[in-house]
Amino acid sequence: MRIDLLRHGTTGRDGHLDGRTDPPLSESGWDIFRRQTQSQIWRSVVSSPLARARAAAEDYARQTGCALNIDADWSELDFGRWDGRSRRDIAAESGGEGLLDAFHADPTVRAPGGESWVDLRARVTRATDRILAKSESAPVLVVTHGGAMRAALSHLLGWPLRQLWSLRICPGTRITLEAGQGDDGVAWGEIVEIIQP
Repeated sequence: MRIDLLRHGTTGRDGHLDGRTDPPLSESGWDIFRRQTQSQIWRSVVSSPLARARAAAEDYARQTGCALNIDADWSELDFGRWDGRSRRDIAAESGGEGLLDAFHADPTVRAPGGESWVDLRARVTRATDRILAKSESAPVLVVTHGGAMRAALSHLLGWPLRQLWSLRICPGTRITLEAGQGDDGVAWGEIVEIIQP
């Protein structure tokens, strides 16, 4: 089955930890999304419920008549008390830089009052496996977030979460995978293409 993971377009808030904080797409973000989806055909679209992903997914589904499924498991990582704040502001707090470093170095460390990368991967694993369990093999577009995309790659490709920071996933990045489940139920995937905006 072909799965296209598409990070929503830019919101103009680079450098902020916008997990559950939900700024709208900028005009540039809408343009990026349209360029990444033009001339592409998907039978179904799955989207995070966060507006910066959902609005564009709804627009695509409306224009093409394809099925749309909103799935909360594709939401961005919950950064808890850091959510919506800039990395610079967090690092400037007493001990903030060390906490951020630990959070990025160890996937089991939770953001204060939020999730860890392991928590995120568990959610995204459920969401990915639901897609793979469908009997039809038509291409699926998943409109989501950078963290959720990394978690899906960790699940499908077996990549350690610690190493996924080396993969740049800019707003509007689309990653095409061939994916499936073996007879043993274990998910697998192979990257076919990465298209940066």
